[in-house]
Amino acid sequence: MNFDPKKVILSYHHAGFIVKDLDRSLDFYVNKLGFELKMRWIETPEQCAVGMGVPGGTLELAQLVGYGTMVEISQFLTSAGSDVLIEPNRIGVGHVSFTVNDLPALIEYLESKDVKMASERMIVPELNITWIHVLDPDGIRVEFMQFFND
Repeated sequence: MNFDPKKVILSYHHAGFIVKDLDRSLDFYVNKLGFELKMRWIETPEQCAVGMGVPGGTLELAQLVGYGTMVEISQFLTSAGSDVLIEPNRIGVGHVSFTVNDLPALIEYLESKDVKMASERMIVPELNITWIHVLDPDGIRVEFMQFFND
């Protein structure tokens, strides 16, 4: 079969994360990071069994838009999994990343909002970049990176 995925896959759509408390996460992404709530809905146990592979689960989801991307956060209302924080070096752990134009000002703002820092600010001149990782309310890493002017 001569199949070319580049002719079928159109574009990146969203990143999705399971959270413990949807309202708490909405506060973080909407009120602290400035995303807009696009829509919010509930998936039934039947939909969770087929779409998520979680029989008996009920899932509440929210799609957030901003900065040229979409983030989907979901809370299992029933059949919730473990909320043990996953170490950042564990296989499969990821993060979302945003470019910014004033990282020091953003860090000061996030600290004033009591956002937990996951790293110190890294400055790597040879890569023309500086960045920091913060944690959302569920320990999901969010990276903010700034490229130096050439």
